[in-house]
Amino acid sequence: MHADRTNRVLLALLGLLLFAAGAAGLLAGTDVFADDLDRRRLLDNPVARFVGDNSAWFWPVAALVAAILALLALRWFLAVLSPAPRAGDVLISGDRSAGRTTLRSGALSDALASELETYRGVHAARVRVSGTPTDPSLDITVRTTEDADLARLRHRIETEALTHARQALDAPRLPVRLDLTATDHRSSRVS
Repeated sequence: MHADRTNRVLLALLGLLLFAAGAAGLLAGTDVFADDLDRRRLLDNPVARFVGDNSAWFWPVAALVAAILALLALRWFLAVLSPAPRAGDVLISGDRSAGRTTLRSGALSDALASELETYRGVHAARVRVSGTPTDPSLDITVRTTEDADLARLRHRIETEALTHARQALDAPRLPVRLDLTATDHRSSRVS
């Protein structure tokens, strides 16, 4: 389950359902459904009579439906909280006449994080390779020093570090999520 896409779809459906319920309530109060509906008692309706007449089987079914919805909500919650799967060994595309070339995701993460930590204004860097071995993506978190020039640092990361990673993987369109977090750490480097 792709958590972001599923999250958006389910929230949109929930929003539409709540909008429809609100619109139905407004229309019921303006006599669109029946002439005297706004003056009737809440439980004086066909649905309440049906539930009362069939309570022997209705409430167990309602409890089962509620339990299923609770399990689906728990699965949704866990999918949102769980990280994307790690890629493991990344397959390098390109000429395969000499065989298949793989790169350990840990080696790529360590090399890229080490390169980023040499940049001026970077306090710490963390790189995570996720996705599949044939379709990897990078999640990069960079914690900066308080005197970092974020625009210059972002430009350098994009033009140098990410270019090196894309060249190493032979993936010019490698998806990357970059998170720059400003901290109050002072730079220990002398400029």
